[in-house]
Amino acid sequence: MKNRIRALFRRRFNSWLDKRSPRCSEITLNQRRIFIIPSSAGLGFAIMLMGLLLLAINYQNNLIFALCFWLFSIFLVAILHTYANLSGLLLRAGAAEPVFAGELASFHLHLEAGRRDRHRLNVGFPNQQMEVCDIDAEMGAANVIIKYPTQKRGALRPGRMEVTSRYPLGILRCWSAPSLDWHCLVYPRPRCLRPLLNSADSGEGHIPDRSNDSDEFSGFNRYQAGQSPRRIFWKAYAKGQGLLVKQYEQSQADELILDWDSLEGLSVEERLSTLCAWALDCDKQGLAYGLKLPKLTVASGSGSGQLSKVLRELAVF
Repeated sequence: MKNRIRALFRRRFNSWLDKRSPRCSEITLNQRRIFIIPSSAGLGFAIMLMGLLLLAINYQNNLIFALCFWLFSIFLVAILHTYANLSGLLLRAGAAEPVFAGELASFHLHLEAGRRDRHRLNVGFPNQQMEVCDIDAEMGAANVIIKYPTQKRGALRPGRMEVTSRYPLGILRCWSAPSLDWHCLVYPRPRCLRPLLNSADSGEGHIPDRSNDSDEFSGFNRYQAGQSPRRIFWKAYAKGQGLLVKQYEQSQADELILDWDSLEGLSVEERLSTLCAWALDCDKQGLAYGLKLPKLTVASGSGSGQLSKVLRELAVF
């Protein structure tokens, strides 16, 4: 019963937050997005004030009255300073690099201080490790990377993050829960559940070695980022001719196609995980390969661009 009430309250509160602070790529914190409540230390401070007030009333002691009112004025001033530490802070969603399912996604967050210093800001996602940062007004901005766990493949849009502060006395907790427009692509978790068969093979499962003499040498090309270092012609580099890459013509019979239909008996996610592992192995060995999925075919290629294209199609399948 208690869990139901808590879940109902959370849904109502999140629905109210969505109307008050909708998702966007850039947010400036103001009075509509900032909330402030006493911390556990603040509750203890309030109980102490009540005790002092009762003592002062009971004994009619002006010194205790003065102490009580002085401490209460500090509490009021702390409210203003704690709120001001978040007010006017600008948050902007940055990039997020693709990850594999089960890994922590890294989201880049840009913070701009505005006209005042920001102290002991805690930023992160609920129930995750919070990052602590201070921003000098002269520096103007800071960049923070916050982590979010991934469970399954696909396009990930994390929920609301949290920005909290207990500056300066720790007796008040000022917080905001902005919803930034972040996107992260999550690739399938690589698991090789079947050996990769060359399309020309019918029995033994293996990745064929493309570095042997079965491929016909066709010439040299300039090296491009992501190409296999195995094919670099180091003698030319030693002569000062730059990085040249050996090019081979691969016979169509030996073409590597990562075929969905070759994984009969496996579930959808198991097939995607196996295809992901195959693509990583091919890229590691510098092989040219293609991908065949239901209603989709990726042409044969190699390098980091080919790997990104294949992994993306597996992620959004």
